[in-house]
Amino acid sequence: MVELGVFMPVGNNGWIMSETAPQYMPTWELNRDITLLAEEIGFDYVFSMAKWGGNGGKTHFWDYTIESFTLMSALAPLTHRLQLIGSISPTLMHPAVFAKMAVTLDHISNGRFTLNIVSAGNIREYTQMGLYPEDFESFRYEYTEEWIRIAKKLWSEPSVTFKGKYFSLDDCRSDPKPIQQPHPPIVCATNSERGMQFVVDECDAIFVGGTTERIRPMTQKLHQMAEEAGRSVKTHALILLIMADTDAEAQALFDHYREGADWEAMAFVYLRKSAEDGWDSTEVREQLNAPRYISYQTPIYIGGPQTIADAITDLAVNGGADGLVLTFHDYIDGLQRMHRDVMPILKSRGLLSEAGLAATA
Repeated sequence: MVELGVFMPVGNNGWIMSETAPQYMPTWELNRDITLLAEEIGFDYVFSMAKWGGNGGKTHFWDYTIESFTLMSALAPLTHRLQLIGSISPTLMHPAVFAKMAVTLDHISNGRFTLNIVSAGNIREYTQMGLYPEDFESFRYEYTEEWIRIAKKLWSEPSVTFKGKYFSLDDCRSDPKPIQQPHPPIVCATNSERGMQFVVDECDAIFVGGTTERIRPMTQKLHQMAEEAGRSVKTHALILLIMADTDAEAQALFDHYREGADWEAMAFVYLRKSAEDGWDSTEVREQLNAPRYISYQTPIYIGGPQTIADAITDLAVNGGADGLVLTFHDYIDGLQRMHRDVMPILKSRGLLSEAGLAATA
């Protein structure tokens, strides 16, 4: 069984950096309509990222964004079944303040809130606010572990007195407690070994960029680490779908988008990644010249219903993905095509999940 989620377009133009792709703002109305449609057709969750800075270019890619927790709070009373995954960056907020916000959202949603922890991201997003600790990369998981453990204590204990390396609490109280006990589910996107250890220790699921070749070894290693720790952790793969009635029509759409590629925004993304992550110039050129590349670090799957269903099946069966979080070139059309053309195939193969993302600890 595979769970299906939507990676919400909280940044303008979604995940495609192209002048010829659909151009749109991340409006409340658009995100509301996508969420309601996702719930109606049987998806399991919606996911919104935390993003505080864009990538410029001719399309001003992600220069316009809306905030994750506010969006999830607004969506909560409009939905009934979907799990709502909101994102937070621990460097931006004290754990006691966050813990109260999370409980409030868990109550508004009647126990459907899931937390996504953003341990790091585009460094410029935080330095522009003066909120990126010096040399943070060397201790970010140690910091994040202390942060989330404090939140967990506040969610389950009547009073918390804590003196750690980064935080100090004195008889700190936070009531009421969350509906979901011992705490709401927690996810994290990472691909490093240290990040995977953090997921095994503190989280319930990992988000990774999804190709079968990429996620299979990660899933196998993650499950082994989790088993050794006496836990169970899910793997969810992020992919971008460009769908049409036929493979040829979908490929023509992609080719059209590729012709309008926003090279300025793409170069900004990968030159920044080069500076932050130590990529060399060859790696940057490979990313920019990749024939299938126009998305923000997300594998693209192109095709008609059968091709997309086969790709999802491969990711679930051979890649070991417990779930897929999907982005689309056109979200409303993409979800409608999933419901009409792809999900019946997945259902016939016994791959559709009846339950949303839930804690497995």
